[in-house]
Amino acid sequence: MNFVLSRRVLRMGGCQVLEPNIYNVRQLLKTFDTIVYAADGVLWRHDQALTGAADTFNALRAMGKNSFICTNNSEASCRALSKKADSMGFLIAENEILSSAQALARYMRERKFNRKVYIVGGQGIKDELRQVGIESLPLDLASTQENSMVDQVQKMYLDANVGAVAVGMDLGLNVLKLTKASIYLRDPKTLFLATNRDRAFPVAADRQVPGAGVVVAAIQAVAKRAPFTCGKPSPYVCSHLIRQGVIEPERTLLVGDTMYTDMQFGYNCGFHTLLVGTGVSSLQDVRHALASKQAFAYQQIPDLYLHRLSDLLPFIPSRNY
Repeated sequence: MNFVLSRRVLRMGGCQVLEPNIYNVRQLLKTFDTIVYAADGVLWRHDQALTGAADTFNALRAMGKNSFICTNNSEASCRALSKKADSMGFLIAENEILSSAQALARYMRERKFNRKVYIVGGQGIKDELRQVGIESLPLDLASTQENSMVDQVQKMYLDANVGAVAVGMDLGLNVLKLTKASIYLRDPKTLFLATNRDRAFPVAADRQVPGAGVVVAAIQAVAKRAPFTCGKPSPYVCSHLIRQGVIEPERTLLVGDTMYTDMQFGYNCGFHTLLVGTGVSSLQDVRHALASKQAFAYQQIPDLYLHRLSDLLPFIPSRNY
């Protein structure tokens, strides 16, 4: 990537730290027609937009940039995520939300799946499956029974028509859910699908909680099978838009906050990548990756690093160039 960069750029081999000015921002934006944003850590944190993120996002849209929000959040449907984004001031349509739960449902529809799904996860997966006409079992609630675990497992109801286990973030994960999922997955014909493998997500500046990847890893360990991952970093989450020509990889910028999902996703799709420091990965993480001797560490190194998305806002032209 060849950008006209300011003098305040730290050269880091495969990554350049961008200190925006009017010239390098204009040059940057001329390079792309489409921008794909991660959500948490880039645009918002939980239910609050990051300072200046909505204004920056909307200003780039006003320049005519095609915009998509691509999230591994599997707890809510695309419709719910669209409403959430709108409530925080982001100008985004429902069909411009790309979620891991939606990708999972699309994968099953494309395979003409016609059995039931057992879900270890949230309502978002169930809602997306319903949108494509796929039936799922009721979500299991956390057990409050006083019977022994052995008794509960022995009396556990299993539906013979289950043909897939779909796993995402599950705040009520327990041994019974792990057991039921592993029993279904004993049949090699039963599909094992994961929305994403995110290890953790930030809830404060110095605190993170386990992500869906921890749930998936637990089931994988018991079932002794690896799942197909539908969300980032798998390119499947946006492969339909690439096939349709809606997204041209060489003219697309991926803006994310996590190296092992977002930057890897951008690399897998052939996008240019920009890491912002308001989420999971830091500039120090980039330096560690640059010094790493691991064979494929370079795939997670961003092309550019920016402290926060809103740093671009003062330099975005007020009209198309």
